[in-house]
Amino acid sequence: MDVTQLSNKTIELSDITAWDKNGNKLLVSKVRARNIVEDITAKVEDILKFEYEHNKVIVPYAMTATREEIKIFQWDGENLKTVYTFPTHEVLSEYDPEFSHKKRIFEYYLETLVEGWLRDLADNWKTDNPPKSKELTQIGFVDKIADAAQ
Repeated sequence: MDVTQLSNKTIELSDITAWDKNGNKLLVSKVRARNIVEDITAKVEDILKFEYEHNKVIVPYAMTATREEIKIFQWDGENLKTVYTFPTHEVLSEYDPEFSHKKRIFEYYLETLVEGWLRDLADNWKTDNPPKSKELTQIGFVDKIADAAQ
């Protein structure tokens, strides 16, 4: 389920969350495989604002993932800044060689592939050099990530 109802206000939940080595939230995300008109970047920003306003936590990174692209954002508690945009197939074809943005894919499978990539960045379970690790190392993400889960 994507949302929880509290006090008559809908609260977005992260599809995949990553934690740092101290157990703090490092990244929140929204993943969409469906072709629907939806601003998932705004949903990610809502999650970040909720964490800041209600939990007094600044989650420094966010991500949106669709069949076409993966966007990585940085958040400082006020501003959400896009730092990288990658074609999804460049990242996920490492984990599914037949992955293509043209191929029909279900959301739970896309989430599983993205989670696998994040875990590979954390502990190199699949490759010594996961896709886009160089770029994400430059912004400090790879050195901090310890785990990720749906």
